[in-house]
Amino acid sequence: MKRSTKPKAAAGGSFGFSGFSSSTTLSYITPPPDLSEIPQEVVVPFKNLLKKDSITKGKALEEIVAYVQTLSRQNGEPGDAILEAWAQLYARISIDNSRRVRELSHVLLLELLKSSGKRMEKRIPSLVGAWLAGSFERDRAVSRAATEGLSSFLDTPEKETRFWVRCKTQILDYAREAIQETPDTLSDERSSTKEDSEAKYYRVVGGSLSLVINLLAKAPFEQVQDDLDRYLSVDTLWPLAAAEDNFVRRALYQLLQILLAKQPEFLRPRLGQIGRVLVSDSLKSSQAGSATDLVKVLTKLTQTFPEVWGSKTHPLQRLRPFVEKGSQGGSATYWQELDALLSALSPKTPSLEIAGSFLKSLRTGISSRQEPRAHAMPAWGAYINAFERFLGGLAPDVKFVQNNLYPLTRQYLHPTPELSAWTSPVTGPLFPRAWKMAISHPDAEIRKSAEEGWQKLQSSFLSRMNNSLPEVSQDFQKSQQAVATEGDHWFTLAATILGQCSKAEELSSAASVLRDIITTSSLQVMSDALELLSRRNYKPFGVASVLQSAFKKCPELCNDEKFISALFPLESPEQLKILVTSPSFPYLVPCLDQLSHIQPGRFPDIWTAVVDSALQSNPATFLPVVKQLVSIPASTAPAHKHEKLQSFLSFNWLACANGSGSPLSWDLSGATLSFDAIDDSSMAAIIANLVDHLTAAEDYGPALRALELIILKKPALVSQGEDAHVALITKLLSLTELSDKGVSEKAASLQALLDQESTGDRPVVGIIQRSLEEAGQSSLGLHVLIHQAISAFESGAVQLEELFPNSYVWHTELASFLQDVPSPSLSLTSSTGGAYFLVKKPPGGAKPSSKRDAQGRSIPARMALYTAKLLSSGLPLAPLPEQFQLELLYLMCLTVELASDQLVSVGGTGLWEPAPGEGDTSTEIDELITLSRSIINGIVSKTTGWREGNLTTSIADRLVDMAIQTSRSRSPTALYSAKVLSSLLQALVAAYGTRGQLEDWFKKLDIMKVAPDTVFVANAFIVGFSEILASSQTVNILCNRLVSNMIGAFPGLEKTLCSVVLLNACMSVYEPGQVPVDNRKQVMALKQMTSWTDTPDEMIAGLAAETCKGLHRLFPNVKGVYGPYWEQTVDYCITLWKNAADDTLDARLPYVHSSLKLMAALESATDASEDLTEALEDRAEAKSEALISLLKIPREKITQPCQIVDALLSRAVDKIPLEHIADTPDLYGLIASDSRDIQTAAFGILHRVLPAAQEALAVDVLLEGKDVSLPDELLSLLLDAPTLEAYPDDVLNQFPTPVRAYLLAWHLIFDAYSKATFKLRNDYSESLKKQDFVKPFLTFMFDVLGHSAGNDLKLERMGFSEELIRSYDIKLAGDEGEERNMHWLLIHLFYLTLKHMPGLFRAWYLDSQDKQTKNAIKPWLIKYFSPLIVSDAMDEVIDWAEKQEAPADGENELVVKVSKSAREVTAGYEVDEEVASIMIQVPPSFPLDTVKVNTVKRVAVNEQKWKGWLLATEGVIKFGNGGITDGLSTFRRNIVGTLKGQTECAICYSIVSSDKRLPDKECGTCRHSFHRICLYKWFQNSGRNSCPLCRNPIDILGSAMKKRDAR
Repeated sequence: MKRSTKPKAAAGGSFGFSGFSSSTTLSYITPPPDLSEIPQEVVVPFKNLLKKDSITKGKALEEIVAYVQTLSRQNGEPGDAILEAWAQLYARISIDNSRRVRELSHVLLLELLKSSGKRMEKRIPSLVGAWLAGSFERDRAVSRAATEGLSSFLDTPEKETRFWVRCKTQILDYAREAIQETPDTLSDERSSTKEDSEAKYYRVVGGSLSLVINLLAKAPFEQVQDDLDRYLSVDTLWPLAAAEDNFVRRALYQLLQILLAKQPEFLRPRLGQIGRVLVSDSLKSSQAGSATDLVKVLTKLTQTFPEVWGSKTHPLQRLRPFVEKGSQGGSATYWQELDALLSALSPKTPSLEIAGSFLKSLRTGISSRQEPRAHAMPAWGAYINAFERFLGGLAPDVKFVQNNLYPLTRQYLHPTPELSAWTSPVTGPLFPRAWKMAISHPDAEIRKSAEEGWQKLQSSFLSRMNNSLPEVSQDFQKSQQAVATEGDHWFTLAATILGQCSKAEELSSAASVLRDIITTSSLQVMSDALELLSRRNYKPFGVASVLQSAFKKCPELCNDEKFISALFPLESPEQLKILVTSPSFPYLVPCLDQLSHIQPGRFPDIWTAVVDSALQSNPATFLPVVKQLVSIPASTAPAHKHEKLQSFLSFNWLACANGSGSPLSWDLSGATLSFDAIDDSSMAAIIANLVDHLTAAEDYGPALRALELIILKKPALVSQGEDAHVALITKLLSLTELSDKGVSEKAASLQALLDQESTGDRPVVGIIQRSLEEAGQSSLGLHVLIHQAISAFESGAVQLEELFPNSYVWHTELASFLQDVPSPSLSLTSSTGGAYFLVKKPPGGAKPSSKRDAQGRSIPARMALYTAKLLSSGLPLAPLPEQFQLELLYLMCLTVELASDQLVSVGGTGLWEPAPGEGDTSTEIDELITLSRSIINGIVSKTTGWREGNLTTSIADRLVDMAIQTSRSRSPTALYSAKVLSSLLQALVAAYGTRGQLEDWFKKLDIMKVAPDTVFVANAFIVGFSEILASSQTVNILCNRLVSNMIGAFPGLEKTLCSVVLLNACMSVYEPGQVPVDNRKQVMALKQMTSWTDTPDEMIAGLAAETCKGLHRLFPNVKGVYGPYWEQTVDYCITLWKNAADDTLDARLPYVHSSLKLMAALESATDASEDLTEALEDRAEAKSEALISLLKIPREKITQPCQIVDALLSRAVDKIPLEHIADTPDLYGLIASDSRDIQTAAFGILHRVLPAAQEALAVDVLLEGKDVSLPDELLSLLLDAPTLEAYPDDVLNQFPTPVRAYLLAWHLIFDAYSKATFKLRNDYSESLKKQDFVKPFLTFMFDVLGHSAGNDLKLERMGFSEELIRSYDIKLAGDEGEERNMHWLLIHLFYLTLKHMPGLFRAWYLDSQDKQTKNAIKPWLIKYFSPLIVSDAMDEVIDWAEKQEAPADGENELVVKVSKSAREVTAGYEVDEEVASIMIQVPPSFPLDTVKVNTVKRVAVNEQKWKGWLLATEGVIKFGNGGITDGLSTFRRNIVGTLKGQTECAICYSIVSSDKRLPDKECGTCRHSFHRICLYKWFQNSGRNSCPLCRNPIDILGSAMKKRDAR
């Protein structure tokens, strides 16, 4: 129904609205607003708001919100039609059952307010009720949306209060109308469920009540009194006390409490209605969630209007059904409020019957299963208070007390199902107060009843204790546990009562009587329990637990000499032994502990006697007994005096340390430390044994665990004795290096604990120096030494110099590694270049030490890494003596240079040797190089005076001087010192640029000359300063002198090599073509150097390399020169390549590298002389052969120089013309090379050769008619197929060369497929199938790509586009990460597999038993590959159709149509003006699922033959490796073959008859052919069986016709 209110007037205010009317309509039958003026953009969404579906309304609101927001961004405003329509719809939409709709309604209102300003503000009065009600929604999202809208305008509490007061009338109007609604008026029962209708109704009335409550809190009562009176007069308001919704009930009770607090008289006129609802209806209905609020309001109402309960029925009778339900989900406060309500009702004294019934109902509510246990204390407190009120106000009645008090204590002591309603888990002050009430009652009968009641409790307990089951009984444990529990409850209760009685300020007679009763009963219980224990040989441990509870809870009752003597019978050793070994003893030990407080004088004797008895018992039982005894805090003194106990405890410790200790032994050991049960001398012996055990034991765990116990609990014991302390620290430090992570971590933690506890100097220096100078398998790890050194430095206990390595030992050990001449191949990776060729082996010298630590480090390596890490960790260098600083830095740099060469070479004796299981050492060497460079850069950054040429006070200058002096020879040490020098100069130049007074420095040093003692220094300076020296006059003069020296130089002179090396270094500082030497001199040098090539045997490897390098440097200035020089140069390069196999790998690498670079420069030169061009052209084929011969030379090892050369060689081989490649079988083996570049080069050649060879091979096969196979050399690469199990993940991710070779071999196979004919492809597939190569290939592929684990590679996420799937560029792939390279190749190979041999893949897939792999492959194939394969197949068909050969005479062309979108190919062949057509349908999962060939139109043959053609076409595509074009070719051949030689029928003059047959009946005389159906018609019409042409009889159909006529 529709309701509305009359307009209300209101004064204007700061909100921009004055007079207005309110008409809030919530009913679903309210007429819709006028939407005719709504803009077209949102008219449909507004209409959708009128629909019943909440999803539709939600989407409509989203569209309207978006529209309004768009207008706001464009500085527009919604029209009045929208504002008015929304003002009419808002209230009803805001109460919709959909949370999202309600939320969006408030969001839209806010957006309209923001965009329309005052135009919308004037409509606020009509919206304010629903808006404010929305802020009280229980749904947080809806409440937040409404609240945010309000807070955006009412940003202070003052404004909010003024707004509420300003809109009070409209708020109460809306609230009154809302409270008058019903579920039927708010929801249409035809489209709403009962649950939805009630939910909306309670939401509306809850909002109404919340509005009134908050208005009363903000507005003066006088201003709202009239409107509130009308609100409270609504009949539907008060029945809400019994509503099903707890939010609504609580809101109503809250409203009543506010009214009772502010204006209670305002409720008096309605007291009858309120009373009827609250004290009658609400107490009978469920108050789940609102019970506490109801009790509060009843209490306040009772205090204000006692008459509200009426006079006919006692209030307790009305409350009974309510209290039986308990707190009904409320908090513990419910019971306190209920107590207050009962207190307010106390003047209404009930009868004994009513009181008893109420107390029973109260117990029912308290013991309800739904009542939380946490409510027990306040609940039973309320019960006792009620009982006390009833007892004080009623006539004396013993039965009342017995029925309503005693069972509470009885159930606490001994719970039974019959008294479950009395279950109370707590005691507190309840029991003392209740019993004092009964004891102090004026009535003698009640007092007597109380005394008798306690006596009955005692008798019952003693009876159950004496009748507990014996040990042989099956339920013995359960029986004793019950006795122990009851005993604990008894003495807990006794202690509580005695404590309450003793706290009384003056002991009343009642308290005194109660104390005596409890004391007497408890002593009797203790006496009977002790007598029972003795009688039953201490077996009933539950009885012993009763005594334990007595000592623990009531120790004052146990202070009796006779009782203690009976409990611990010292005079009877046998009985004491029985006691110690009995199940009761663990319960009596706490009694012994309490005895130390009660009678401390007797405790030591009793404890000692018990220990003696324990040690004489069975070892299996006395461990826990002794642990309990020594765990008594007062046992320390007697334990130290007990020698036998000390011996036993020491033995127990050693048993734990050697691993034979049980868990009980470990518990006892821990207890001896915790309670100081073992003396210091015994403990010292134990620690010494532990240290010995750590040295000799195989299993360190138990000893470390024992040591940890001691350190944690008695750390001072470990620090006693310096020698033992040092030995222990050293052993722990060595244990931290073990591979056993558990042992190493435990040792490290113990060592850290020792450091925390130790005092004074620590023996760190000796440990560090000894570990550095004596490398061995048991040497301490560097990180341990560094940690110790840093800790020692920070503590200030040692001098800084003592923490660094001994420089003499370091130098001596390092010198042994500088005895051998370094490999010449290192010249390719070092900036010093050809200087490596000049090194001479020093005479004599010691061999490198074989001492290595567990990680394979030599002594110099350990010292260098230790020093670098120590300096990088923050230890200062400056405080060290200057000479010691210099020595440390020089040795570190020298070690680094030697280590960096080890990185790029393989073999020989190096600073590092990979230890077994330690893997590659390159990471650690890289770390050393990085740290040392950082240290040098730090020193350089603090250098001053470089630009001025004054570094005399700098450590960097002194380091440079030392490097210069140690470089003045041609020994290995001099070479590496020169490398140190060049690195230092490079660092200084990088930091500050060129050095001041450089020319003067050169003159002073006198190094720029060719001499044995200056060549390394000069080379180092040139490399260090690099292009800066391009402007140096000294270097200019040196370069000119060296070029001049070349004119008279010869290969046999020693000085020649030095001159060439230094010349190449000089020329490197200039840009190509900018060497400052006269061109004529350069030409003469060219002439002289090329003349050396005439006698290649006189050219050593180093000179050959440097000569090619020199020619390369000279070439830009002399490339236009004519003469034989170029022929000599090219011939010399080719000669070097052809003879390279005669030299070792290290010897040939430098000259192969420089000659390859020289040849590349010659070939790429522009504006060169014609002589050079002709020389290259004439020798092109010879060069190709020589390059391939280089390719075939075996590589003994793969080093970085080897990789550099192979990369150059690979690029050169890639340029070899195809016609120069003749002998390919030897190249297949290179695919399996360990060098990736050699693999790449060989693959590049074969990748071009194989497809080109297929055409010639096809002709040979056609002529000879024999089957062929793939090359055996190629197939041999597939024999050792890799598996996932053979390679760990980290190794496989690096794309190992064997795996790469295997996959490249498959790529070559597909290269052969790519240009092979149908016959060749079938032969290739047959050979692969026969030797079972496909299965391991595909298995490995899908293992690596993750399909076998169900985690296939997501190609789009990994960046593999269609282009990358279709093609693989081996050079581009080399620049990718190795794992991505492998994935790319595998993905491309899978694409080629599907393209070239789909039949073999399909067979493997169908035969596979791995369902997980198959389930992963198919969707992956369909998603990424099938679209590409289908597209390629369609393109191939289109290309094939366009390039069909011209048909022969009498034949027609096959007409092909392709539909890519439908994946269909239609092929037709014209026969006698008809077209025989088929359709090939390609499935989306092609080629896993094969094509379907269907008939479009059958012509010329019968059904059986036509089906045969279809099956043949489909079979070629499915079972062979042919494509769709092969199937089309097969279809065409079948038609052409069938029609070949066919003539027209002489009757119908057609080849194909009406029944789609060819002429198949021949006349025996004239040999003309006819259709069967035409002959039949001819015979019928002519009436005779004669040939239509020659008229001779034809008997083909005669017999059949005769038979038919006869029938």
